[in-house]
Amino acid sequence: MRLGTTEYAHSVEFMCKRLNVSKSGYYEWRNRPDSATAQRREELKLLIKKAFDMSDSTYGYRRVHAQLARWGRRAGLELVRLLMRELGLVSCQPKPKRCGRSPRPRPAVCRTLSVGTSPPTRPAKNSSVT
Repeated sequence: MRLGTTEYAHSVEFMCKRLNVSKSGYYEWRNRPDSATAQRREELKLLIKKAFDMSDSTYGYRRVHAQLARWGRRAGLELVRLLMRELGLVSCQPKPKRCGRSPRPRPAVCRTLSVGTSPPTRPAKNSSVT
């Protein structure tokens, strides 16, 4: 990760003296192109973002990894997970299914009524009892 051209509190000369690095070495490092690993990671980030967007943000890192494999791109599962985290990609989680639950028990009033009878009625709240 390289620093931009933003103004900082300390000068380059001061920081190079503190870190015991020559100024020419610092400027050579700063102007050096990205490594092959960094370039590959950036390319993988683009492919991961494409796979994630194609799935309507539903794929997690395992499915994105499988999609990359189908496209012929080799990458480790943990690398895909790490890059997705760096990109801020979070898959949507489905709600858990409620398998094996018995239906809610019916109230006792419903169980005691037979098919042809009407439910018991309550007196009105404002009616006076005599």
